[in-house]
Amino acid sequence: MAFVLSAIGMVAAQLLINNARFNQYETRSATAFEVAEAGVNYYLWHLEYNPSDYKDGGTTPTTAPYGPYTHNYHDAQGNLLGTYTLWITPPPAGSTISTVESIGQVANFPGTRTIVAQLGQPSFANYALLDNQQFWFGSDETSNGPVMSNVGVHFDGKNNGPVYSASSTYTPSAEFGGDGNVHNGVWGNGGPTSEWQFPVPAINFSQVTANLSSLQTLAKSGGTNLVASGALGYYLNLNSNGTIDYYKVTNENSSGITKTLISTGNRAPTNGVLFVNDNVWVQATNWPGKITIVAATLPENPSTDKNINIVGNLTDNTLNGSDTVGLIAQGNVIVSNYAPSTITIDAALLAEDGNVWFQYPGAIKSTMNFYGAIATGGIWTWNWTNGVSIVAGYQTTNTSFDSNLEFEPPPDYPSTGTYEVVGWREKLYNP
Repeated sequence: MAFVLSAIGMVAAQLLINNARFNQYETRSATAFEVAEAGVNYYLWHLEYNPSDYKDGGTTPTTAPYGPYTHNYHDAQGNLLGTYTLWITPPPAGSTISTVESIGQVANFPGTRTIVAQLGQPSFANYALLDNQQFWFGSDETSNGPVMSNVGVHFDGKNNGPVYSASSTYTPSAEFGGDGNVHNGVWGNGGPTSEWQFPVPAINFSQVTANLSSLQTLAKSGGTNLVASGALGYYLNLNSNGTIDYYKVTNENSSGITKTLISTGNRAPTNGVLFVNDNVWVQATNWPGKITIVAATLPENPSTDKNINIVGNLTDNTLNGSDTVGLIAQGNVIVSNYAPSTITIDAALLAEDGNVWFQYPGAIKSTMNFYGAIATGGIWTWNWTNGVSIVAGYQTTNTSFDSNLEFEPPPDYPSTGTYEVVGWREKLYNP
């Protein structure tokens, strides 16, 4: 009996020891995981303040992924918990998503825990509609994708996606359905109201101003930079074979433009940036690639802001994010009154100081099919009414948000300046 009890005691003691060791192992493993998470959070913070630094403030190595960069990690009391080692891969061309691999290690733990995270910087193409002014969706209008106003939203239609306002309350103007009273940041008879969110942080349109200078630098170093035309501006025809035809615009009237040929079959910009120091008239047919077209004159002066005029269909080749046309204007992005009665536009449109709209006065058109994203410092509309019926523009508008543009916008498209975790997983060495 003594022998049996002794054997049982030894087994029980060993089980207690093994259990203690296992608990200690699990605790240290969990701590290593937390340290790895801290590494991801650190670089998320780092990119907020140094958005183009993928070398942790250093200069080496010269090829990606960049690293290793090792940091000590302490708890709130200053005790050393462990270290995390970072490997960083910058965004590929046409994307804003960088990859951070963080390896957590703690003392007396034989292994490591590794987290791989994708950190993305949303662009101004992150919204179906982003407006620096207030706007109004009528009862017969539907939003597809997120919409956002820095002032306020009167929403009487149906929203298939979130509706954001940077204001908790505002007083809507009469032309946007206001009644002289103060309303919530998002209000109206539409819905579902469960997706209305206010207030949220405002989107700073002044960031576009800063981006214009860098876009011109990119156009000069690896893209295409067109100097002032000496006339009204340039007409650009984007062909399905990836080439561009350039024309000089010498006159414009209600029926169209007069233009003279400069050259045809030109190679697309190597880095995808085409900067025009003048007004632009443009159309595209099944464009195979990514391109950003900018119309601007620097230094900025409101009296010399340049516009982009869409005069025909503006389509890309795939509609899946791999082929994208982006238009950025200092002033307005205009659908010309001589554009086709039925038009298709697949693009990201950004009017820094002006509006995105159909040109007024103009004829009554049939159908607008829009797939992309709109950002405007002014107002947005595809038609004009007298309060009762449409007097100019498109009678039927089908507007959809291209979610591919969120983190795969046109080349060097302006960003909102904030980073977020897009994807996250643990890297298993022995799955």
